[in-house]
Amino acid sequence: MSKSTDSLSKAVGLALAVRLGESLHAIPIAAIEEVLPALPIEPVPHAPPFILGVVFVRGHLIPVVDAGERLGVPRKRPLEPPIVCVYCNQRLFGIEVDEALDLIDLDGAAVLSAEQAGAAAGFFAGVIDYQGEVIRLLDPEQLLGAEEKTQLQAIESHA
Repeated sequence: MSKSTDSLSKAVGLALAVRLGESLHAIPIAAIEEVLPALPIEPVPHAPPFILGVVFVRGHLIPVVDAGERLGVPRKRPLEPPIVCVYCNQRLFGIEVDEALDLIDLDGAAVLSAEQAGAAAGFFAGVIDYQGEVIRLLDPEQLLGAEEKTQLQAIESHA
């Protein structure tokens, strides 16, 4: 179950558009394992606020991150939010979003760096104008820092 993410600075290829609150984001398809429908999330005691808990999928324990909490984006919190399962440094984790939209083709899209667009550097590879919509390109490899990766590993081993 391992995938690697190609450099996002190229903004080439497909990405999954997702909605968090009122904002649009995109996750590179190369990093995505699957998109799950809403599943019961089992809370984990003493987990950091951005960790919603874990889900069990086909015998695998998958930690789930609240994308809104992690990115500082207010969410709508639908009744049945999807979970986008992605790889980060060869570790699988889920990102709960408000809505999974369509696949978008980034080939030829004009990309501004995160810094140029005023987005939080580190979480985003850049920002594009896609059919009149501003979309932030998430970099799954940067979504979690070293401390958060260690916390996820501890949750996986103790849950």
